Amino acid sequence: MRNKGMYSASTSMLLILGVFGLVGCGGGSSDDSTSGGGGTQDGRLTGDVVYYAAACDVTQPAVGADLIVHRKDGSILSQSKVPSTGKFDIAWPSDAYHFSYAQQINGELFVYSKLNVVAGDIGIVGERNTNIDSACACSDFNFSLSDVNANYNGYTVYIDGKSNWSSARVCKQDGQFPPVNLVLSQTYANGVTSYAAQIDVNGYAANSTIYVAPSIFENAENEGVELNAELSSANSNIYSPKFRTFSETDYGRVNWIEWPVSAHVFPGLFTNNFITYSNFEQLGGDDYGQVFYYTSRRHRVTDPDSTQVVQLQQNQQKMLQSTDAILSSFNEDGASNYDFTGIGTGKTLLQVNFGQSGIANWTIEAPLKGTFPDLDLPTNLQTPFEQISQANLSVMIYGYFSHSATQYNQFRAKTVELQRADLKTRSDFYDNYVIEQISVDIY
Repeated sequence: MRNKGMYSASTSMLLILGVFGLVGCGGGSSDDSTSGGGGTQDGRLTGDVVYYAAACDVTQPAVGADLIVHRKDGSILSQSKVPSTGKFDIAWPSDAYHFSYAQQINGELFVYSKLNVVAGDIGIVGERNTNIDSACACSDFNFSLSDVNANYNGYTVYIDGKSNWSSARVCKQDGQFPPVNLVLSQTYANGVTSYAAQIDVNGYAANSTIYVAPSIFENAENEGVELNAELSSANSNIYSPKFRTFSETDYGRVNWIEWPVSAHVFPGLFTNNFITYSNFEQLGGDDYGQVFYYTSRRHRVTDPDSTQVVQLQQNQQKMLQSTDAILSSFNEDGASNYDFTGIGTGKTLLQVNFGQSGIANWTIEAPLKGTFPDLDLPTNLQTPFEQISQANLSVMIYGYFSHSATQYNQFRAKTVELQRADLKTRSDFYDNYVIEQISVDIY
């Protein structure tokens, strides 16, 4: 890629495909001391590969999904299939270094690769699959809001985070329907109280209409606290910030709302409240594609009465340069060395995704610094990528201010530990999140 003004996406499809080892672009291995992967003579790699329902928390073993073990240079060391249990336990010998799995869902291929892997448990992995939504116990409920709208003129009603809706589809968890969450947000004015309430729909018949009395919002616990949220002075070039808030509960994230005016949280109803801010901008493009940059931060609201200062990390040019270095090295038929360390703070892993919706997608998880190997796939898994005509490439770095750039396998182990713990409410490990991303829509 060459710079042209802010940025020019002057790359070819051939070059982009080279990132994923689908053409001979001279990948290789690295002797970087931070590589940190590799197996042992008697090492084992374990995990679960599943399909996740799109509508609920039901999973199903991804029987027959492909498992691929790669050597350090990306060549295939061994292949196997996910057994009927969905659980695998495969050899991870001294020349094993990278791991991939592949799932076919409704004619679309999903490949996920983890680079520089050590022996142990990789956790539960997999993609959403609408084909198993029939296993979800879901019902539709309608809500009569006429009196609420009359009593709260000028407010927007959100039902489970969606505005201008009067119904909700609710799916059971552990045999019970979770509460339906309602929020009343002032549409135009700051300094006006917002309200929230919950409705228990257990006991109502599916498709029934539930009358919502205005009185459910009248207790002190239903009143929101308006946040004094502002961007750091370091973000003076960002105008008209829009904040989101949400609450973590035993039923997952609720009231994920982008506020039209001032943001609110509801500490009377929810213990775990969060605020996020993100910024999305177009950086330019040319005949090949459009380039975009995304940055976001999240933190827990511990004291809603204090000013919530959010400082977004803005490293557009550094992200572009590091992304450019990956692609340029392939263009020059050399090893694809890369380095995303030193770009902001708090980040631990790199994720690169390439694909076209409906055809094929390949996601690679890697350390922030290293060398992309020329990952091989079996021929039947390469073929769908050759059919891509309008692709998207994204390069993302992220973390939780918990591990350094060289502690990516410790980071992986921690996230697997929390996943296996199956906590009802998400761990506070994930409270403080940071992400920066470059994406290219390729024509």
